[in-house]
Amino acid sequence: MKNLEKTLNADLGDIPPFRMDNFQHEILDNLHLEFFFQEARFLIAPRLNYLLYGTANPEEETRLQNLLLEKPEQLERIKEFLIYNLSLYSALLETNSYYLALNQHLLIIRFIAVAENPDHFEIKAYTTSKNDLQNNYKDKLYLGRDFFSLQKTRRPHFGFRFIRDSIQEQLQKMKLRLHEFCPEDLFKTVEQDYLQEVEELVGEIYMSGNQILDSLPEDLGAQGVPTDTLIEANMLFRDIKHTLIEIEESLRELENRLFEGEEGRRAVRYVTKFKKDITNNVNYITFKVNGRISDHVNGIRV
Repeated sequence: MKNLEKTLNADLGDIPPFRMDNFQHEILDNLHLEFFFQEARFLIAPRLNYLLYGTANPEEETRLQNLLLEKPEQLERIKEFLIYNLSLYSALLETNSYYLALNQHLLIIRFIAVAENPDHFEIKAYTTSKNDLQNNYKDKLYLGRDFFSLQKTRRPHFGFRFIRDSIQEQLQKMKLRLHEFCPEDLFKTVEQDYLQEVEELVGEIYMSGNQILDSLPEDLGAQGVPTDTLIEANMLFRDIKHTLIEIEESLRELENRLFEGEEGRRAVRYVTKFKKDITNNVNYITFKVNGRISDHVNGIRV
């Protein structure tokens, strides 16, 4: 509930001129926002309805109902702010457009506060069919994660600091889950054959990221950034993309290895989720970072 109150009380930044296409309009119209009570979760559905999963105490539910009545305009602005960010500063929607269209453009966004950055949220995206919203919600499809500020639309260094730190964090979480759900001998095998390599590659990304964060301007699209600086930035991001592709391939092999026997089946979904994050990052750098920098350097306008 705190996260909902935080978003509804936030001083949202202005959204620059942005014309949505039909796909983005459909996503906006079918956008569901997920938040948590003390011991339950709820989805704010279109038209200010909500779905409750678990049992909420009466005070919590009454507070939710009042907030929806008090701030409907703010809620709609938050949704538009989300679609703007996901469309222009993320590859999440386009990477998963097939699955979203298959599920009638139903997108679920879960809000998670970022403690060290009060105006930022980590968001996790899911989709499911409308028929499964009520009875099979736990089987929703994970699409990926993103980080965005409630106050700013521009992302310093294309949001790379959050991407870099998240990759490290998700790797450690995946390792813990594999250790928890795999038999000890299987875990030792996959650790030696796959995890050590992935960890080394993630370390390379962290070190390469320092060069981006320490030496490049935060706003690479600003007027006056030298062309040589933009070309260097493109090269650095491209090298990071190549390392991400190596991680993606290692995770795919690990995924296949865990599918081979029953003993790894409980753990494989955590590898799949991490691989999805890596794929989204590869596409983001390819289209929204390298693509935009190259267009800017070459003066390409649609």
